[in-house]
Amino acid sequence: MGDTDAVEQLVRGFLDAAPFTGPDSSVRLKFSARPEKPVVIEVVSSAGLTPDPAAVALVTGMGGTVTPTGGGTGVKISLPLEEAPLDTVEAEASPQEESNRLDGMRILIADDSATNRLVLEEMLADTGAALVSVQDGKEALDRWQAAKFDLLLLDISMPVMDGVTAIREIRAIEQKKGMTETPAVAVTANALVNQVADYLVAGFDTHLAKPFRRTDLMHAILTLRR
Repeated sequence: MGDTDAVEQLVRGFLDAAPFTGPDSSVRLKFSARPEKPVVIEVVSSAGLTPDPAAVALVTGMGGTVTPTGGGTGVKISLPLEEAPLDTVEAEASPQEESNRLDGMRILIADDSATNRLVLEEMLADTGAALVSVQDGKEALDRWQAAKFDLLLLDISMPVMDGVTAIREIRAIEQKKGMTETPAVAVTANALVNQVADYLVAGFDTHLAKPFRRTDLMHAILTLRR
């Protein structure tokens, strides 16, 4: 909950500060919000970023902080916005969010723990989704290149290739070939605010903090599918 107009104004302020100096210049904007944690907004520009002083002042006025990242290529904005009442959130939940069906979806799971892979497979067993499980980021990258997937569930700490490296490789290939980005979820026990912000900047769309409930997993998948 908060002043949505102010949030939009500060985001526009930071985006306006992100220059496009050539045909290959790019800007990435990511939002993250989890219960009992501040809202995190990441702005990254391939051409470098000089924050607009007015936007910085607006963040400060809202009780937030602005932290430079990537040696001047981006900023991380943290806003301590109030959480909406739980009963309000539940009342506004759509029927689609309550659905357990994922018919036609192909989901790639990568985790070096056989137990964790089994847990995810059991949680998704009755959804109708087609599941492929691998044990490291390199296998995930290879399987993704060999076949089309609708969603990626990637652990972060894995041998051979970790989840962050894997998603960066995938995003680079997608950008080079002009492909639509495959929705990706970072599934990890390392879920501090700064860590989650790094996952989002790397290319993940959202994250699930271990341990999580089946409802959390389904909500993340259904949100990304829409």
